[in-house]
Amino acid sequence: MSAVLAAAVVLTAALALGLVLLLRTGLLRRRTTASAYFAAAVACAVAAGLWFPGGPAGSGAPARPVAGGPLLGSLGLGARQVPVLVVPNRPGYNLVAVGADGASAGTGRDRLVKGERRPGSTLTWVPVELPAGPGRVWVSAGGALAPLAVDTGRAGGGGPRPDVRGADGPECASAAAGAVVGGGPGPLAGCPADRLTEADAAALRETVGFLAGRGARSLALAEDGSPRGRAAAAEVRSAAARAGVSVGRPDSTRQPLVVTSGWAGAEGAVRDVEAGRTTAEGTYLAPWLFTAPLLSPGAGQLVPLRYAPNGPAAVEYLTALGARLPGEPPTASGYEAWRLARGTSGPAPARLYATAVLYVPGSGGSGGHHHEGTTSWLPSGMIVPVANLGTA
Repeated sequence: MSAVLAAAVVLTAALALGLVLLLRTGLLRRRTTASAYFAAAVACAVAAGLWFPGGPAGSGAPARPVAGGPLLGSLGLGARQVPVLVVPNRPGYNLVAVGADGASAGTGRDRLVKGERRPGSTLTWVPVELPAGPGRVWVSAGGALAPLAVDTGRAGGGGPRPDVRGADGPECASAAAGAVVGGGPGPLAGCPADRLTEADAAALRETVGFLAGRGARSLALAEDGSPRGRAAAAEVRSAAARAGVSVGRPDSTRQPLVVTSGWAGAEGAVRDVEAGRTTAEGTYLAPWLFTAPLLSPGAGQLVPLRYAPNGPAAVEYLTALGARLPGEPPTASGYEAWRLARGTSGPAPARLYATAVLYVPGSGGSGGHHHEGTTSWLPSGMIVPVANLGTA
């Protein structure tokens, strides 16, 4: 066992050092070099036992739902159990997320609304207006129909009501799911996109400082109009101005791309880089964009994190999420909510991680797709620390 662990440590250090050298020399900008490096990296990691697995089986008993709090349940539809998430589970507009393709939901058998996929998630999302108090949400998938009991609480109760109508609704629901899985089933008070945390603001400032330290004189910024997005863009522009780095829009200029939007805007940004519509010397994602659907496209993604994705706490979250919401990728917002619910969240220095998905010829894509029974930050991929970020 000690020999295997020693080999794992040596290989991890070698991979990280190699990636830092490639970043500094610019060789990682070449698609062939990047593909060859990450293919070798994945192979070495598998041999050393460092592949990012879903984690061991098992999870704690689910907390008892409360009226007016996010609800994570399961329904027998056809031959399998299908997870169903209702957020915020309050009177009025709700998002019902179903772990099945082509699902529909509504408040009656004859009042079903067809769902759709949303950026950053593999679930099917259905908007449903719910009345106050106890009731049922009917869910249809795979030719089967079943009701889920809900209790939205009394009208006007439960404090401030989060708005999940917009593009950031699925991320908000992911945070709610993380809190429920972590044992905190109380009413949802807000959404991640409502504000920029100081930890994330510092990570963005440190990322700009890292780019300036590598000689970048300009960067592109992909932003959005959410409260968090506006504040994040302001942090990036202020840090860039102090470092003498100009900030522009994503285009064909070869420069680093910093993405501070929500999931929907980030998916468009990384897809544009992958398709060649935007040129980027690395795509630097904000911390809240750490989720497989945004890491899988080949856009040279890097992300500042204040936790180790393969650390014990993160693996525990993956295990708990996989038990309650199988097939849905873990998210940074979900993990942070899980940690807050468990009282384990705290300050930590940020590190910059590079990500890549192994492409196997004939596999039909770049990988990173989620399948039921596996829960991983980046299926078929590698997440490698490349730099410690300074205080900003």
